Order: sequence, then structure tokens, then C-alpha cells
Amino acid sequence: MAVLFVAISLLGFSGISAVDSYTHKIIAAHRDNDGNNAAVAAAAAKIKQSIIYSCLLFFLLTSLTLPLLIDRMIRPVKDLKRGLEMVSRGILSYRIKIASNDEFAYLADKFNEMAAQLETTMAEVEPTRRDLENQVIERTRALNGANEKLTAAMKELKITQKKIIQAETQKSLTTIVAGFAHEINNPLTGILGALDLVELKTDVPPDLKKKLNIIRRQAFRIKGIIEEINRMNPEIDQTKLEVDLANLLEKLIKISGKKKEYKKIKFILSLPGEEMIVRGNHAALWQVFEGIIENAVEAIATKKTEDGEILITLEKSPDNAYYVARIMDNGGGFENIDKAFDPFFTTKSRTQKKGIGLSIAYNVAREHKGNIYINNNEKGATLEIYLPAQEKIIENSYKMVNSKP
Repeated sequence: MAVLFVAISLLGFSGISAVDSYTHKIIAAHRDNDGNNAAVAAAAAKIKQSIIYSCLLFFLLTSLTLPLLIDRMIRPVKDLKRGLEMVSRGILSYRIKIASNDEFAYLADKFNEMAAQLETTMAEVEPTRRDLENQVIERTRALNGANEKLTAAMKELKITQKKIIQAETQKSLTTIVAGFAHEINNPLTGILGALDLVELKTDVPPDLKKKLNIIRRQAFRIKGIIEEINRMNPEIDQTKLEVDLANLLEKLIKISGKKKEYKKIKFILSLPGEEMIVRGNHAALWQVFEGIIENAVEAIATKKTEDGEILITLEKSPDNAYYVARIMDNGGGFENIDKAFDPFFTTKSRTQKKGIGLSIAYNVAREHKGNIYINNNEKGATLEIYLPAQEKIIENSYKMVNSKP
């Protein structure tokens, strides 16, 4: 618009200059010999003035009407541009309104037809798009669910595989060790019998008698180890009665807490306010928990933990099928957790008990249809003993089971 305004200004000034030049030519042509041109000059001045006024009026009118004409020419182009922008943004309901009968109005009509067709097509396609989107969401959800189930199944499979390997390994080792124990027990019985016969003699020298007592003590030690090994065999029949685990643990801690090495350790006992009845051998279960707690105490003593602590809890499993006794300590945990249940495997010194305790505990738990799980925590070890829950037998049935025939 500024360029047009400048062009019109230049055109006006050029016109005025042309009028001025033309006026001077008229005056020169009508000048007489005496140079008297007053009348002609006056007439020319009037003509010049009229022409200048006409040019100024034309310039003013052009300046006022030109923007309107330019806006009338550019507005349809802006409307078309606006329509294209709205459609590109997805607003297909936008329509261009041009009140004229020129080419711009024709373009606007065609644009409106195109937008209407696109809107109709999109409306027809929208249900299909939504359906496909919902199908994708459902398939994605189903795949995620299947993936989670597969992951859980793989995890459970690995745990089950580990349990099977552990059970088979334990069974094989138990069979081998029990065979050795049986083979050792036969000559050991003969040795003890021979010692008894020698002691019956009166002419045994004191030095020899002293040596024979040493042999007897070592023989009985071997016999005690063999008895412990025999307890590893789950096929040995044990008398099973009702056992209240809460009462058993409470008494065990009360009795064990009197030992000298236990007094430096803080025992935290969290038991339910109800009976936790299992069917099992009281002595065997006592030995299991006593051995596990003793291992925890020795671990704390070995690590020289200043604030030794053992937490013992008893609760039901989420499915209420088992009672779970959990024993946690801050003794540093297991160095070789995969070998914890192997018979005779130990990291203890020669002055400490040998490593058949957890093997016996594991077999006792399995013989009671339960299990033992070991994990290391941040400060020590966590052992979980699972034993099948059983409803308390009524008094008459209990007496009938335990009465003599």
C-alpha cells in the first residue's frame, strides 16, 4: 500500500510540473511584439490553478479510496489462507464466506465442498478408528497380562526347579550318609562291647584303663553323631501329636536365654495371641528351632556384633495353609547359601559344632510336610520355617489317639 501511495504522489507532482510547463508555453505563444501578455498570463494562471486543484482533489480521493480497494482485493485471499490453516489443524467444520461472484467466491465454494466431504469421510471413519484403537488397547493389555503371567510362571518354575534339585540332592546325600552311618555303627557296637569286656577284668593297669576311658568317650561321641545322622532320614517314623508352635518358641527362648553366650544378645519375640497348632514331633521341632537359633547366636559371636539381635516372629501364610516361623539375625548372613543344607558343610572352626544342623532341620521340616527357606538380608540371615497348619483336635479325639489300646 505504501508503494502505491508513493506512486500516486509522484504521478500528481509530475502532472503539476507538466501543467506548469504547458502554461509557460501558452504564454510565450500569445505574447505580442511589445511583450504585453498580461491578459494571457492571467488566463493561463486560472487554468493552471484549476488544473492543480483538480490534481490535488484526484490525489485526495485516490488516497482515500485506494486502501478500501486494496482491502477488498486482499480479504478473500486472507479468508482462503485462514480456511486452509483451520483444515490443516483438523477443524473440518470451518467454512469460508465470501459475498461476491468473482473467482474468489468460486474458490471459496470449492473449498467449502472439499471441507464438507472431508468432514463426512472422517465422521464415517471415526467409529472404525475408535474400534481399532480400543482393539489395540485391549491387545496391548492382554499382551502385558500374558507377559506378567509368563514372567511369574518363569520365576515360579525357577523356584520349583531349585526346590526339586535341592530336595533330590538332599535325598541322595541323606541316603549316602545314612549308609555310611549304618556301616560305622556295626563295628562301633563291637568296639563298645569289647571295652565293656575289658573293664570287667580286675588286672587292667591304670594307664591302660585311662586310655580305654578316652576310647570309650570318643566312641560315644561317634555314636552321638550317628544318631544325629539317622535323624536326617525322613523315612524314620516319629510319633506326631499336636504341637503349639507359639508355646514351643516361647519356652525355648525362655530356657535358652539363660545360657551365658545368649545373655549378650537381644531376643525380640513376636508371637500371636492365639494357638498355632501343627501336627508333629515335639522333640524334633524343638531341635530344629534350637539349632537354628544356636547358629544365629554363633554367627553374631563370630562377627563380634556389638548389638546382637535376633528377631523371631510367628504368623500365618497368606493362604492360611501354613504357619511361618521367621528367624532374623544381624550376624552377617551365609557365605555359601547354596550349600547351607549340605550335610557336614560348615564354615565354623574346629571348636564349634559341625555343620549337620541345617541338614537335620531341613529333613525334619520336609518330614512334617513343610519346608525351610534361607535368604540373606542387609545385616544377616533370614530363615523361614513353613509347617502345615492344623485345627486343634477336640479333647475326646486327642485322648483316643494317645490312649493305649
